[in-house]
Amino acid sequence: MTDTHDLPSESAKLKAHDLATVSLLLLLALFSLVWRDTGRIQLFAGSIPRGLVVAPVLVLLAVLIMALVRTELRTTYPLIRFVRTFYPQALFGPLFFEVILLSSRVFGGKSHDALFAALDEAIFGFQPAIAFSRTFSGSPFINELLFGAYCSFFVLLAVTPWIPYLRGDRKEAEREMAIFSGYMLIVFVFYVFFRVMGPKYWIPELKTSWYTEFSGGIFVAFMRWGLGFSTLSGAAFPSSHVAVSLMMCYFVHRTERRLLPLYAFLSLLICLATVYLYAHWATDVVGGALAAALLLPLLDRLRAPLSRLAAQLDSPERGGKGAAFEAETP
Repeated sequence: MTDTHDLPSESAKLKAHDLATVSLLLLLALFSLVWRDTGRIQLFAGSIPRGLVVAPVLVLLAVLIMALVRTELRTTYPLIRFVRTFYPQALFGPLFFEVILLSSRVFGGKSHDALFAALDEAIFGFQPAIAFSRTFSGSPFINELLFGAYCSFFVLLAVTPWIPYLRGDRKEAEREMAIFSGYMLIVFVFYVFFRVMGPKYWIPELKTSWYTEFSGGIFVAFMRWGLGFSTLSGAAFPSSHVAVSLMMCYFVHRTERRLLPLYAFLSLLICLATVYLYAHWATDVVGGALAAALLLPLLDRLRAPLSRLAAQLDSPERGGKGAAFEAETP
């Protein structure tokens, strides 16, 4: 665990999560120019490759983030402070979809699903995504439980880092966002170059049925509706549902241990749900757990040097105060 004395002062405006997020935006902008044909956008009488529009939008987002960073964040503007700390959460979904589209163009859209299907078959002797859902899909209770658990991932992702922030512990909130943003940077770039679509796109019978065999209530209906117009083929390994859920367990262990049993239970259900909804191969779940186990300590260690780099970039020569304050502090 990183010693907080190794970190720059709070007076530094540029933070580690800013560097990670802006780096990801600029990389995806570059990828969008290289692999621009992720669709077509209608423009006046004709159309242009989608990437030519996406790239400047991503660059503009990076510029807006840096502008937000440079804004004096007075205590009288709590909403600005909140947005300034947690804006990477709002980018998770849109950038996730973007890397999926990019992955469909890199290496000609080649996927590694044949390997993962073979691994699942070799390990279990059957396809868990097919057998699991086929066994229990007639139970409305189990369907609602697992579909609801899959949805709860987004609640855990959003709310967990807010806990220390709302208690006044901004350092811990920024620490958690630095780790989360670092995860996005590493894993999202990995997704672009290592395409795994998942069982529901790879196995024809699952793609054809598209959840019609599941009976249930509001969560089943919501997921069936949402997945009907979402393209989620290309970012299955490692499972971010699993990795980020375990990351949130680690965060809540540090800040509110009374919630840990609930988080652990939900994370277990999320692991099961990713296979039950045939969004992931079983080996994707293992990959998500390994990603969390490897990246959490790594990113926590990298947080201090990234924070120091952010403070240097925020030096007086560049118009900031962070490095100056740090140099004056014994």
